[in-house]
Amino acid sequence: MDSFVISISTEPVLTFGLLLLIILVVPILFQKIRLPGIVGLLLAGTFVGPKGLGFIEAAGVIDVLGKVGLLYLMFLAGLEINLSQFKKDRNNTLVFGALTFLIPQISGTLIFIWIGYSVPASILIASMFASHTLVAYPIISRLGLNKEKSVTTAVGGTIITDTVALLVLAVVARSVDGDLDTLFWVTLIGLFALYLVFMFVIFPKMSFSFFQYMGEKGRFTYVYVIGMMLMCSWLAEVIGIEAIVGAFLAGLALNPLLSNKGPLKNRVEFFGDAFFIPLFLIFVGMQVDVQVLTSGYEVWFIMGVMTAIVVVSKWVAAFTSSKLLGFSNDQAWVIFGLTNSQAAATLAATFIGMEVGLIGEEILNGAIMMILVTCIIGPMVVEKFGLKLTDDTLELETDTKIRQRLLVPLANPVTSARLIEFASNLKTDDKSPIFPLAVINTFKDEDKQRERAHKTLEVAKGHIHAVNSQANPVVETNLNIAEGIRNAAANNAITDIVIGWNGVISTPMRIFGSILDQVLLTTKQQTYICKITKPVSTFNKIVVVMNPQSYSGRNSLALLESLFKLAENLKTGLEILYFEQDESKLNRDLYLIQSEQEMSLRSVRSIEDIINIVLNDLSESDLLVMVNSRSGKSDWFRTSNVIPSIISTQKPDLSFVTAFPASLDKEDYLTDILYSN
Repeated sequence: MDSFVISISTEPVLTFGLLLLIILVVPILFQKIRLPGIVGLLLAGTFVGPKGLGFIEAAGVIDVLGKVGLLYLMFLAGLEINLSQFKKDRNNTLVFGALTFLIPQISGTLIFIWIGYSVPASILIASMFASHTLVAYPIISRLGLNKEKSVTTAVGGTIITDTVALLVLAVVARSVDGDLDTLFWVTLIGLFALYLVFMFVIFPKMSFSFFQYMGEKGRFTYVYVIGMMLMCSWLAEVIGIEAIVGAFLAGLALNPLLSNKGPLKNRVEFFGDAFFIPLFLIFVGMQVDVQVLTSGYEVWFIMGVMTAIVVVSKWVAAFTSSKLLGFSNDQAWVIFGLTNSQAAATLAATFIGMEVGLIGEEILNGAIMMILVTCIIGPMVVEKFGLKLTDDTLELETDTKIRQRLLVPLANPVTSARLIEFASNLKTDDKSPIFPLAVINTFKDEDKQRERAHKTLEVAKGHIHAVNSQANPVVETNLNIAEGIRNAAANNAITDIVIGWNGVISTPMRIFGSILDQVLLTTKQQTYICKITKPVSTFNKIVVVMNPQSYSGRNSLALLESLFKLAENLKTGLEILYFEQDESKLNRDLYLIQSEQEMSLRSVRSIEDIINIVLNDLSESDLLVMVNSRSGKSDWFRTSNVIPSIISTQKPDLSFVTAFPASLDKEDYLTDILYSN
């Protein structure tokens, strides 16, 4: 058999080729039999590894990439945590987080001490049961249950139980090397406190400055993110805790800077899902010794005990917390399905325990069996009971709603990246396409104009694909650019228009200049006029200014809902400025939207108050959104339209958007334009 062993050092091309084929083929085959791809990759690693058929060595580069894959997996877990939901449901989260850690940890420790393992080994093994991985979360996203209370409780509990379990792991691993004396605890707590200051104060500010400086240069920002993730993991090891804790905390620290629909997060997730994490899973499978399974009933006993403890203890934690929090049985089953699956932290604890000599191969095989069983049970339970939580009527209404379709007129390829990222973060549906538009407005040198338009659209398509959206490029030929935009919007059933503004008012026309004012005059779609001076992912806060006419009708409510979605996807705070007399109307609209987004409310008395806030309180890292209307029958409309001019002249580095709800009536805007001349 040795003659057939492929080594990365002697056959690097063949080895990587085979590994990539495994990464490609195995998950597809397992999807056909309705099993998670993670299970297939683990089994494939066992099959081809040195302790299986022995085709591929688990050494050298494969060993390194496998360990990096583990860090990458923990980093992504930190990135996926919804921090605003965690803060909002913190009481539910604390209750569930405590129970889902303590019940498996205590029961697992006692049972393995009874079996005959040492106290440190028993605590370490039990930490595997206490942690969990949200393997079934993609099913929740597909069912549209992301904001369901049981789901947010389970996701928030993940922060608590995984972090504490990893800290327990770090302490146990250190205890093997020496006594846990007072000096150890003082040193660990002191260094860990300094590490947290660096991770959540210095590191985010440093990253924010870097992102602002580099802008949309994706290659450099990606390298920065992955490089800093590895450095943070190394620093964690330096102060005496495990690298996976550092990777997880790095994900939490960078969480606000990677927007949900931004190109950087898409790149991070894509490269991890396509390369690092599958290699890690294959590497884990390679550690399994199949011959151990035939060595006696003791091995099967350990595997059965480990699997039973994690399933039973996670079930007890889910149903106990659900009873305390008033959740239904269906919600309890969803919590159990989400938190039953084991993966990243379990494998980390196993490897660390073997490295320090606390556990043997029987625990490794038990951990692999536990992962296989729980990764099958979890998604099946979430699928079954998640469907029960999905209201059939609401699901039907969602399916019959007009699908969001965003049009982004482009003139300058340099500014297209920010407009497209802004548009992608407005999306309420991942399947919604983005239509980049180029308008050819001359018959002279039409061929050159068309060639330039296609180049602009090719650049835009790259940006759209980078944010994981569908691109439907459109070219319009019209001497009047505004009319070309209107025709494109009408011909493609557009619901939202996102268009840029350079801050220059080119004519005596009322607000922005000739073309943009004509677009507002001739279209009825929800429209965003954007002057974005900073990378979209670096906004710390969105300040929305409501006008007195913005509390009337379905279209205005839809615009407000889109702004909440924008804040949610950008992971920013939201501040709403409103006139005192409109407080009851605003509260009614907020009740109808029922958003989980973190926000604050601030009342004003006059347009002068708003201008003072804009000029004196807002910083370059804030995004101002002025909610306007196309109606000219109000003092607000005429006075608020001077704000874009004030900002562009007195505060040119401030990013701002003027948002107009959809409208079926265009005469009011035309009337106001005529009044202004």
